[in-house]
Amino acid sequence: TNEVGGYLFPTVPSGTYDIRIHKEGFASFTRRDVEVKINDVSRSDVTLQVAAVSESVEVTAQPGTLQTDRAEVRAEVTSQQLRNLPIPPGRNYQQLFKLLPGFTPPTNRHSSSVNPSRALSFNVNGTSNQSNNVRIDGASAINIYLSRVAAYVPALESIETVDVVTNAFDAEQGLAGGAAINVQMRSGTNELHGALFEYHDNNHTKAKPFFNPPGARNPKAVFNQYGATIGGPIKRNKLFYFTSYEGTLERRTGATFATVPTAAIRGGDMSASPRPVYDPLTGTTDGSGRTAFAGNVVPRSRFDPIVQKLVALTPVPTFPDSLTSNYYATAPFGFDRQSVDAKVNWYASDKFNMYGRFGLFKHNIRDQQVFGDLGGPGIRTGDPRSFGYTYTTT
Repeated sequence: TNEVGGYLFPTVPSGTYDIRIHKEGFASFTRRDVEVKINDVSRSDVTLQVAAVSESVEVTAQPGTLQTDRAEVRAEVTSQQLRNLPIPPGRNYQQLFKLLPGFTPPTNRHSSSVNPSRALSFNVNGTSNQSNNVRIDGASAINIYLSRVAAYVPALESIETVDVVTNAFDAEQGLAGGAAINVQMRSGTNELHGALFEYHDNNHTKAKPFFNPPGARNPKAVFNQYGATIGGPIKRNKLFYFTSYEGTLERRTGATFATVPTAAIRGGDMSASPRPVYDPLTGTTDGSGRTAFAGNVVPRSRFDPIVQKLVALTPVPTFPDSLTSNYYATAPFGFDRQSVDAKVNWYASDKFNMYGRFGLFKHNIRDQQVFGDLGGPGIRTGDPRSFGYTYTTT
């Protein structure tokens, strides 16, 4: 301790500790199960009693204390909550932010091809959803292109705890105006531990889409998520490892509405339109003096051969009585994701420790185009194919 009896251990890793204090002429003091959390001050004030050396005082439980060492407003999603609370398919830890004060319910933003990690968007205390900052073991994980979502979402089984600060930030919580979110990844211990898991969801648990055509069946939707974790010692009390793998396989029937020419329009008959269709070979270059086709019907002699080939490739309407949104397109959709997280902790001495962490996320999307060989956007995501990798290191 210093000259006034104060003590501080700023580099202690998070965990549960016992505090033991010995001083000649005073009774020994022991306080058990002191919890140390990330981005927090665990204060433990001790008063030693004058006594014989053989006497000791042991505290096995203590009431909760107010946070008086920092002014920030903070909350925490604990490992117990991550393990035991129900989370929707996809098992994203950000779903639990709806339990924290000041958060709007987190929602999915953007398509799978733009946001393959399926990170969620949320507002905190009325601020913009672009003013939040997510750190994983201290390294920022914000998507630079879409700052409203995180670029990397670790597997749920690989997370130890999530600390959230929503007001009165300390200087170390920079780059945030709404919430500073600190995700701590799990570490290995002296005991070998691991887990296997698999989760399944399908279209039998879902309501029929409102805009499905009459008589259409509930479209296919199969979601499987599986993986494993393992952690333990490389060298007892000194070197530890932890690694996790998570795979996600999503198989769906993609569906969307598009607009295609009706049978009459394909034949050049646009008489159903109240607007005149002008002959492009008439009039001047500025558009004046044009002559409309008689009855808004384009003669077949004026059809370009290339246009006729495109018309032959264009699907016919599934709702022939409608001019717009008259084609209902369906096709298989596949979305595969794999993520690996690995962490190594080295306790070189009582005063020096360090860790290294690596995360890899790979995705592959297969989406059919609306008009088949004719092209068009992907039926489900807008992009007919997307694949890529995301890396994160600490």
